[in-house]
Amino acid sequence: MRRAMAQAEVGDDVFGEDPTVRELEEDTAALLGKEASLFVPSGCMGNEIAVAVHTRPGDSIFLDRFSHIVQVEARAVTEMLGRRFLIRDGNRGRMTPEEVEGARLDGGSDGRIGLVEMENTHNWGSGAVTPAAGIDAVALAARRRGLPLHLDGARIWNASAATGTKIADFAAGADSVMVCYSKGLGAPVGSAVAGTKAFIQEARGARKMLGGAMRQAGIVAAAAIYALRNHVERLVTDHARAKTLAEAFASTEGLTLDAREIETNIVIAEVTSHPERLHEFVRAVLSEGVLIAPFGGPGRFRAVTHLDVDDAGIDRAVRAVRDAARSVLLR
Repeated sequence: MRRAMAQAEVGDDVFGEDPTVRELEEDTAALLGKEASLFVPSGCMGNEIAVAVHTRPGDSIFLDRFSHIVQVEARAVTEMLGRRFLIRDGNRGRMTPEEVEGARLDGGSDGRIGLVEMENTHNWGSGAVTPAAGIDAVALAARRRGLPLHLDGARIWNASAATGTKIADFAAGADSVMVCYSKGLGAPVGSAVAGTKAFIQEARGARKMLGGAMRQAGIVAAAAIYALRNHVERLVTDHARAKTLAEAFASTEGLTLDAREIETNIVIAEVTSHPERLHEFVRAVLSEGVLIAPFGGPGRFRAVTHLDVDDAGIDRAVRAVRDAARSVLLR
């Protein structure tokens, strides 16, 4: 990947003159089955661009309480873009068409609904996958009500690897899709937002408004191209290792989770014995060279597998977590 970055042919992306960025955008649009895509620095910016293009100030976004947009992009969406959230509570982030059909279009006190948003895989849902048919059903319900659907597909590659469903099938019902080249694919930086050519034309303006104009961006686009061509098929290995990790956590005294829920590469567990000691527990695990993070509520922590964690790393993580549970949670 670093050799690809060093050898990248570059130009000025602000003027559409970087051939490596153009290649990445074309490849990404083709994978997603969309007309065009736009390279952006981060997934957060990609989601914010979609909100800026699809909605107007004062509009509400109909989405899950634990969607990434609510949990991370929140202030950018509400304070900078002036949009609101119309929140629903679902099954690990999975939305149903009935919820869309039953939502008040005027949003009540939350403002007119301008956008429906889904996330696949769902970060706060331990990497839960929404099947392509489920996305299509929500998209159809949204379309009947005149609403666009944006898909936060930061980990759409994981959803495809876990199910065997084509990436384009997951994206088919969405009017716009955001994807990340970092995370499981291992690129150092970069995401994309995809949709129609008209959507991407507006997205370019929104990217500049948000400070995302880049110059010789082919250097990092080359890393993303390498990731797309070499790191998608190997994601099933991350999923298998995450399952191993989850089963070990589930059998560790002082922790709880349902290992059957782990479909992809995210493992969220809960400290049930002395949850107030979570941060001490995390520090004890870190002292053994293993990083986990408090995540998603009191006593909960997250572990994510990726291409830099091999089988020996999983064994090390299991030992570190079990040792920390005995020394911190069960003392």
